[in-house]
Amino acid sequence: MILATVPDPGLLFGLMLLAAIVGGYGARWVHVPRVVGFLLGGAVLRAVLHALVVIDDNGESERQLTAAAEPLGAIRNLALGLILFTIGGVFERSRLRAGGSRVLTVSIYESGLSFAFVAAGCFAVAVVTQGDVGVRDNFALAILLGLASIATAPAATLFVLQEYEAKGSITDTILGLTGTNNVLCLVLFYSGFLILASLGLVETAGASAERVWTALGVTIVGSLVLGVAFGTLISIVHAKLPLAETMLVFFAMFILLGAGEKWLLEKVGLSFNFFLVALVVGAVYANVAIDPEKLAVPLRTVGSPIFAGFFVIAGYSLHVEDLSHMGLVGGTYVVLRIAGKVVGCRVGLRRAHVPDRIRGSLGPALLSLAAVQIGLASFVEQAWVSPVAKQFATIILGSVVIFELIGPLLLKRCVVLAGEVKAITLLRRPGVSAEGASIVGVTLKAVMRLFRQPASAEDEPAQDLTVEHIMRSNPQMIPASASLDEVLHFIERSTYSHFPVVRANGDLAGVIHFSDVRDVMYDPTLRALVTAVDFADSESPIVPMNMPLTDLLDLFTEQNVAVLPVSDRPQSRRVVGMVEQRDLLRTLHIQRDSD
Repeated sequence: MILATVPDPGLLFGLMLLAAIVGGYGARWVHVPRVVGFLLGGAVLRAVLHALVVIDDNGESERQLTAAAEPLGAIRNLALGLILFTIGGVFERSRLRAGGSRVLTVSIYESGLSFAFVAAGCFAVAVVTQGDVGVRDNFALAILLGLASIATAPAATLFVLQEYEAKGSITDTILGLTGTNNVLCLVLFYSGFLILASLGLVETAGASAERVWTALGVTIVGSLVLGVAFGTLISIVHAKLPLAETMLVFFAMFILLGAGEKWLLEKVGLSFNFFLVALVVGAVYANVAIDPEKLAVPLRTVGSPIFAGFFVIAGYSLHVEDLSHMGLVGGTYVVLRIAGKVVGCRVGLRRAHVPDRIRGSLGPALLSLAAVQIGLASFVEQAWVSPVAKQFATIILGSVVIFELIGPLLLKRCVVLAGEVKAITLLRRPGVSAEGASIVGVTLKAVMRLFRQPASAEDEPAQDLTVEHIMRSNPQMIPASASLDEVLHFIERSTYSHFPVVRANGDLAGVIHFSDVRDVMYDPTLRALVTAVDFADSESPIVPMNMPLTDLLDLFTEQNVAVLPVSDRPQSRRVVGMVEQRDLLRTLHIQRDSD
């Protein structure tokens, strides 16, 4: 079948959702993050449509295929708003007190070395290979490429972490670095561009450098003001209105912010950056709202199809053709950005005293590129009057294709090595998603229930699964000699409600329950008199890795706790992981639906 015109936006988005289904299932079959399948699904859809559409040549088919996706901008804005809002929640006060210094330390080294490696390397290669381009333009190009290398794609990062249900200090560090990197990149990139313009190294189109400096200041202030205002508004709406109405306000807010950015600037003179506003809204909401976690589950559920559509649109819009035009400077950018992230994270993690085992994998986990860099490429093409501006955009857009495909794979590897992903999440067969049974499976089982009796007790699933499949193997534990202040600091940054205390040899001394320390938290006379082992419940059980899940369920019911420490073998007290009751219940539910 040959099409005379491209599909209209509605039909195109329907085809994109079908591509998301096919790509998502394909990704699960080969055990790669679904975001990769979505991106490839969008790219393949674009290629298929290009082959089917017959229009007069001279690139008209490509232009119409691109134009057909432009009305889908509201979906992109909504998805980015949801993602950046979630990442902004990492800047909640207790998280900042617990791990803020670590994130800041790593970010300084990782961003600094990424910029230094890319800027120095690209400048050297450009001077040698681009003799027809002036040193001034090559220098400006290298500086801008170095600044652009700082950012990390928030969408791919968050989606992969949620897909694999990653949880722990390294996951929080990755999210914190993603948010920090994007803020640094946006502020430093625009500031760097204006400094280059002020020095005469970049010729700007239209406005003078002084006026652009003023515009940058207004944009930053406007973003902060809007972020605080809308973050406070969502917090109030969340407390006063039902959940359904809160979700409507939430979605309307991000769609209006994304679509109204240009309109507000032209009509009202209000300038802001959508990325910064969304991050600030998330940070304000996390610090102001009552029970902010209440909104997290419905947002994740409703957001799943929106995210899928977003990534297919991103795959559809990938500039694959730019790969062949990146040149030696582009290849240098790709290689040195990887080197800067890896070396920077290694140095930063060493300075932050983080365990050795993930130092080599954290840098690659931050490689994904997408919307932020695409926005920077568009800005440079419009604002810089030089042929080198096109080269900058080509390098950035080509590198997005590379990093958006390999970045999610390396991110998955990092959180798996860190022990913050449950084994069952990796072993789950393709027909079952991270959120539960597949739609096809649920539908078939619903039909089959019409023709057979309900499952009997002896059909109970998960008999072959053990604690090892659902535990997280990167437990944060309290040394037995820790002071009360150290215990309280640990509790503040922990995601659990029960805290294992271990002796110097790694054996479990007991478990501290929050209620055990609640009554003495503000008693100054006890601070210097007690240590962690004094609060530890030495009778608290520890479960072996090979315990069947049905036995674990009985133990959770008997103990009435939310989390239990895990030992490497029966009769051992050496802690090798933690298992949560909610993970057990979710696993039993999934297994029951899939059997």
